[in-house]
Amino acid sequence: MARRKWIPIVIGIVILVVVVGIGLIGGLVWMVTRQVSVQEVSAQTGEQEFEKLRAPFAGQKPFIELPADGDEAGAVVHRELAKHAPGTVSTIHLRVLVPSDGKLVKLDLPFWMLRLMGSKPVQFRSSEHSGFRGITLKVTAEEVERRGPGLIIDHGMKDGERLLIWTE
Repeated sequence: MARRKWIPIVIGIVILVVVVGIGLIGGLVWMVTRQVSVQEVSAQTGEQEFEKLRAPFAGQKPFIELPADGDEAGAVVHRELAKHAPGTVSTIHLRVLVPSDGKLVKLDLPFWMLRLMGSKPVQFRSSEHSGFRGITLKVTAEEVERRGPGLIIDHGMKDGERLLIWTE
């Protein structure tokens, strides 16, 4: 008889956990989608936008250097630049220009989202269909944070595609 009284309580707790979990996942998806914007731009306008964004980083070495088109060398991570104390980075910005499609993709995420991963490496992967041919990097969020505010990746392709990632 005592068992039957606990069954509705256990079912209620399970339902509560499922509802809260769905709410958290839905909230996270909503937040990320609000941070992404895709603009239709001409190649010239997109390039001008990139030059404006790149100007504050003039002369700064990127934390991660991707190999040039056709170069079989791997990417270089300048870990010697990681000198700042953790907690100095609040936002990570990503811009991708694809002039052949006339698109400029903007993504701005709070850095705490990367911190949630703990010490797991963040993997930057490209699809085989993109110009960034299957490069895989393993860099932890802590390493990026210790790099401090500044340029993370500045990469251009022969066909005009550009990738710019920085933190502030």
